[in-house]
Amino acid sequence: MELPFTNLEVAFILLAFVIFTLFTLASIYKSENAILSTREGGVCLSPIQKVLKSGKKNATRSPASSTKEI
Repeated sequence: MELPFTNLEVAFILLAFVIFTLFTLASIYKSENAILSTREGGVCLSPIQKVLKSGKKNATRSPASSTKEI
C-alpha cells in the first residue's frame, strides 16, 4: 500500500496545521484580554498609553485656574 503523500508534503501539512493552531489560540487569548479590559471600564490600553492618557487630563487645565491670586 502506497502512502498518498511524500514525507516532504506531510511535513508541510503538519507545519501548516501548527501555524494555524497558534494563530487560532492567539486570537482567542487576545479577544479574552480585550473583553476583560473593557469590563474594567475602558478600552485595552498599554501601560504607556495609560500614563499618557492620565497626563492629558492634568494638562487640559487652564493655567489661570491653577494659580492663586495674592
